[in-house]
Amino acid sequence: MNPDIFLEHIQQLPDKLAPEDVGSHVLAPLFSHIIAEPLKYEQAFAPLRDKLLDLTVRMAQMHAPYYKNIPTEGICWSLERLSEITPIRKSDLYEHQKEILSAITTFGFVSFTTGTTNQPPLLIERSQEEQLYLQNFFNLLQSKAHEIDPKPLGIAEGSMNHGSVLRLPGVGYSFMIELTKDYGIIRTAWLLQNEFHFKGYESKVSHLQTTVMGLCYLHQYLVENNIEIPKGQLNNITVFGWPIPKSRRKKMESFFGISINDNYSMSEMFGGARYCHDCDGYHFDPFVVPELIDLNTGETLSEGTGELLLTPLFPFTQRFVLLRYRTGDLVDVVKTNCPKGSLAYRFRGRLKRCLKIEDSTYLGEAEMAKAIDEIEAINRADTHFRIFEDNNKNNWPLFKMKLDKGNLILRFELAFDPETDPSKTEAVKKRIQKKIDEELPDSITSWMHQNSEKIIFQFIPPNTLEGRDYWNL
Repeated sequence: MNPDIFLEHIQQLPDKLAPEDVGSHVLAPLFSHIIAEPLKYEQAFAPLRDKLLDLTVRMAQMHAPYYKNIPTEGICWSLERLSEITPIRKSDLYEHQKEILSAITTFGFVSFTTGTTNQPPLLIERSQEEQLYLQNFFNLLQSKAHEIDPKPLGIAEGSMNHGSVLRLPGVGYSFMIELTKDYGIIRTAWLLQNEFHFKGYESKVSHLQTTVMGLCYLHQYLVENNIEIPKGQLNNITVFGWPIPKSRRKKMESFFGISINDNYSMSEMFGGARYCHDCDGYHFDPFVVPELIDLNTGETLSEGTGELLLTPLFPFTQRFVLLRYRTGDLVDVVKTNCPKGSLAYRFRGRLKRCLKIEDSTYLGEAEMAKAIDEIEAINRADTHFRIFEDNNKNNWPLFKMKLDKGNLILRFELAFDPETDPSKTEAVKKRIQKKIDEELPDSITSWMHQNSEKIIFQFIPPNTLEGRDYWNL
């Protein structure tokens, strides 16, 4: 199907969609094209996106009390008009949790989050209706893939966070494991070393899905114990949960012999964004509508630096209704000629963990952590595993950033006492400056070069940095 025929199919759908118009048998064939060739079908997909967005807003207004005052009569909601709706914050989810639930859905299951914002636990309710819809949708989407014989075996790290805990239909079978415990890592290593004889399935594990830290722990265990994975065994590695530093990505891709697919996702909705090796950015799934807003004015931006807003589309998210959800994430959005999408999103960290060093210039703690991650002289906190030779290796570098009287103070806890070896400390400082120049955005490095007298480096001995939450980037 070429884009013109694709567009004809969309134009044949009613202008005002109803739930019965968007069955999985209708959307799965259409979405298969935009998922397979995003840029090719991007313009033709826009009218369908707007129709689904209009349906999403109308369903919210009719069935979720929180949105009852949004006007829908005589209005056709689209991406261009979406800014007329007041965004919803995570703090609103705690205060209005019952009001944002769709009254016509049936409780099915929950996902759980505190996110990386260090807030109280929040249960995200999902419905039986969307569970059934997603199962049918992906069964249709992968109908041809189901004909593959033998089917692949996989390993998936079970998580109530970062997307749906619903086990979506897939091709093959996955062993469910947990890579936050010693036994989970040992068991995963065993699964990767053995052959299996399930009728109709591959004899070895070829797919791995886990958090970034889970993969880091597994990689460390395999390296320390001289366990080699046969070349060509793994066909896919997908990670989620944290940003992945370039240095770790390079080491693990070399070890496993395959590129790592990095997903941006959240518990609050179905859908997210996938890392693109071609443009070094992320492209969003068609199940959500992303927006970028100015950090000072709240106005919608087509590109630049701002906060990411997401609207999950009906029928993929049905019970936990979010319109223009403020994710709290700082992102850069740039136009690109990438075949995976015309816009590339680059995630820079949680706004709560960013410093505003000028009106439009922000420094993210996550991007700093990624930049300096490979500098082993910066200390790490204990991971509390018992199976590793080095229990500090895979945590984030221990550091803090703050602004004081116009100065940017960067404090680093070293693995040695900086006063006992000043030359070594100076070498660490130079490495940090080099990594900042290489990996931080141009807006940050330009400001640093122009304001070098305002940057103060501080180095402290091991176990002296107080109040550092290394999970909360």
